[in-house]
Amino acid sequence: MAKRPKPERLAEFCRRVQAGNAAAMFEEAYDLLCRTMDAVEDELTDIPNRPAHWKSDGPMYPPQRDSLTTLPGGRVMRLRSLRHYTFIGDNGAIEIVGASDGKILLSKRGRDGRRVGDL
Repeated sequence: MAKRPKPERLAEFCRRVQAGNAAAMFEEAYDLLCRTMDAVEDELTDIPNRPAHWKSDGPMYPPQRDSLTTLPGGRVMRLRSLRHYTFIGDNGAIEIVGASDGKILLSKRGRDGRRVGDL
């Protein structure tokens, strides 16, 4: 399969996360992000999944737990990626924001209907 451009893969990732079931807690939301990212990359690229080579091989990888920070108040966790911050609420809400421009790429409510900014 020919590799699809990263912007197309990112848009597909966001579409699938939005279409997925709302999460009720951090672990469910993080799992949704990771499973969806891996599925999109497996389907739309021919590059093997080798997270240790994230700087050089080109696919997108889910945010890693070693970049996890709990924000003040303890209700929202932040994960840092190369170009994005991923915020996940203890209610399962998800928000992905551009690291350089602050633009919201994805905002998904938790199962309780609240967004990350509501926590």
